[in-house]
Amino acid sequence: MNDLLDIAIRASVAYMLLLLLTRVMGRKQISQLTFFDFVSGIAIGSIAASTLINPTMPIYLGIAALVVWTGWVLATARLTLVNLPARKLVEAEPLMVIHKGKILEEKLAGRNYNINDLLKQLREKSVFDPGQVEVGIIETDGKISILKKSQFQPLTSGDMAVASSQASSNGLAGKELIIDGRFIADNLTAAGLTQTALAEYLRLQGVQDVSEVELMIINPQGQYYIDLKQDNQATSITQ
Repeated sequence: MNDLLDIAIRASVAYMLLLLLTRVMGRKQISQLTFFDFVSGIAIGSIAASTLINPTMPIYLGIAALVVWTGWVLATARLTLVNLPARKLVEAEPLMVIHKGKILEEKLAGRNYNINDLLKQLREKSVFDPGQVEVGIIETDGKISILKKSQFQPLTSGDMAVASSQASSNGLAGKELIIDGRFIADNLTAAGLTQTALAEYLRLQGVQDVSEVELMIINPQGQYYIDLKQDNQATSITQ
């Protein structure tokens, strides 16, 4: 009877603590989890299970382990939120693996992807010919995002194909120019832009300093997408 009571108490404590900690850590859809998120979730579940089924472990030690691990997860999440280099270290970066219909095999190998993995994900997006893809990018969660070549896109107006090809012809569609108030130098160079020129452009749009910008990208329609930190608004501006 004492053993049953002990298990009941441990199970109740573990359940309530996991409910609280998962609430504190926030929610993500399964499809949005990075590998780090996935491993952290497994680790928390393993600690809770050990606390539950191991009668030789004092329950307070299991609680302490869960709280400490969750604290590290939250600290890492906060760091990646405000620090771009840390975000790249923990979550990696989106990686272009298809450009102008050409599969970049060396990039695939860097993410432990093989051709079959890539083709499977393309088929899930109703793409059976990689040659139809202008740009294919593996996101941080391992999923692939694609931009089809203009002639294979469903058009809603006669000039949409022309507009999208302007941004995608050099592989720049969806490229970030500014993240968290910082210029992304490599993408600026690829776009033929300088920090000075882009800062002047922002001033013409009423943005006095790059630190005010949360995100600025070139979208597939050949426009700048600008999201400011303070006003919770976003705008698309034709180049």
